[in-house]
Amino acid sequence: MERMNRNIGMQLKKIRKERSLSLDDVAKATDVSKAQLAQIEKGEANPTVSTLWKIAAGLKISFSSLLQPPKTLFQKYSVDPSTYVSEEDGKYRVYSIIPYEPERGWEFYKIEMEPGVIHKSEPHTEGVEETVTVIKGEAVVQCGELKDHLVEGETLVFSATEPHQYENPTDEVTILHLIIQYR
Repeated sequence: MERMNRNIGMQLKKIRKERSLSLDDVAKATDVSKAQLAQIEKGEANPTVSTLWKIAAGLKISFSSLLQPPKTLFQKYSVDPSTYVSEEDGKYRVYSIIPYEPERGWEFYKIEMEPGVIHKSEPHTEGVEETVTVIKGEAVVQCGELKDHLVEGETLVFSATEPHQYENPTDEVTILHLIIQYR
C-alpha cells in the first residue's frame, strides 16, 4: 500500500507541475483540501477511492493515470535469458529489452543467431526504420535489392518497408542489437 501511495503522490505532483498549477489551484478544481493534497503528494496519505475520483474528475484525467508508477528518466532494463521468442527451430532468438511505448516511438531487441541461419522478415508499415548493430560475430542484412555485410561493431540503418532478412554467414553465434523506430 505504501508503494501505491508513493505512486499516486508522484503522479499527482507530476501532473500538477506539468500544468503549472499550485496546490491551491488543484484544491479549487477538485474540492480536495490543500493540506490533504500536500499529504498525498508526499506519499503520507492513504487517499480513498472517492478522493481519487474527485482529483481525477477535477483535473480531467483518467482514474488509472493516478495509480500508475511514474516513468522516470533513469530506468534499468535487462535481458531475461529464459524469455525469448524463436524461429528457425530455435536457432534465431529474439529478446525484448525495451518494449515499445507510443511516446517513445521505438523498441529495442537483442537477437541471437546460430551459424548459417537466415531469418526473413515481412515488410513493415510505411515509415518504419530498423537500426541493427553487430555486437558479436557478423551479419549479412538484405532489404529489397540492397545488401550489406556487417562485422562486429558496425551499425546499419535502413527503411524496413520492403521484405528484409538477416543472415549469420559464420560458424559462430552472432549477436545483434535491433532498434525498430516507428514514425
